[in-house]
Amino acid sequence: MQRYVTFTNASVAGKIRLCVYYVQRLVTSRRMRRVAHWILLLFLRIRYRNMLVGFVGQSALAPPLRTHGHVSLDGLATGSECAQMRAYLVGMPMQDSRGSRSSFTLDTVPEACRLGDYPLETVINCPFVMRIANHPGILTLAADYLGFTPIITGLGLRWTFPGGRGADDVQHFHRDCEVGTFKVLVYLTDVDDGCGPHTFIPASHLERMPVRLRIHSDDDIMRTHGVGLTMLGPAGTAFAIDTKGLHKGAMPTTHPRLLLVIQYSLLPCLVFDYAPVDYTGRVVLHPYVNRLMVA
Repeated sequence: MQRYVTFTNASVAGKIRLCVYYVQRLVTSRRMRRVAHWILLLFLRIRYRNMLVGFVGQSALAPPLRTHGHVSLDGLATGSECAQMRAYLVGMPMQDSRGSRSSFTLDTVPEACRLGDYPLETVINCPFVMRIANHPGILTLAADYLGFTPIITGLGLRWTFPGGRGADDVQHFHRDCEVGTFKVLVYLTDVDDGCGPHTFIPASHLERMPVRLRIHSDDDIMRTHGVGLTMLGPAGTAFAIDTKGLHKGAMPTTHPRLLLVIQYSLLPCLVFDYAPVDYTGRVVLHPYVNRLMVA
């Protein structure tokens, strides 16, 4: 779980980053955003020219991700590994990061809580998380899709609970807007229609980016785009999405959902205040890829 920067809690440098974030949102033309992307790649290839070692090569998953904005991923986590991850989290405190900010465990979820996020220390030391995040196939996909060796800019384990105070913004259709980023999502519980499945509108990442990011009702999406692609599956089901496309995680109605979210980017996200933490696992981590998460 990464802390969001606001103008009220940010340092001077943080306020500057936020200003840059809002300025880049004014660039809505796909052509101009592609130009900005290539300028960024040129800078990275000059500044970090040795960092592509080990990730050169074409990923068979990159073309469908470019075309459709989503692609299924196999072999990231087995059902048994997901069970071990859930067992590790039993009794671990999480936070109602979208509401009261109170801490609680899975046995003491507040009645009004919709979303529960674990702190970064818990996330990176949870079994298999860093292995999944640093899977060679995923890093190759990220390097091919983004154009350069990625850095992990978001890493979280989130429970989504039935009930609560009504749907959160992320439970309505919305877009993310930063250039050069995509996410990998892994279900750590079985997900059917009643467990808050993720839905994506194919190819919507290719549309012109609006200046004002907003949430969209299901009726609006049905009128403009038709039925989206809903991802269902057992624990271990995984997929990559370009979150500039329209997407949402539905509110569960029957059982809670546990989701691993990994975001890969070319640059640190401007809206996060990064605080890397100690990692006690045995996975050998690429220092450039993991520099924002691991101290």
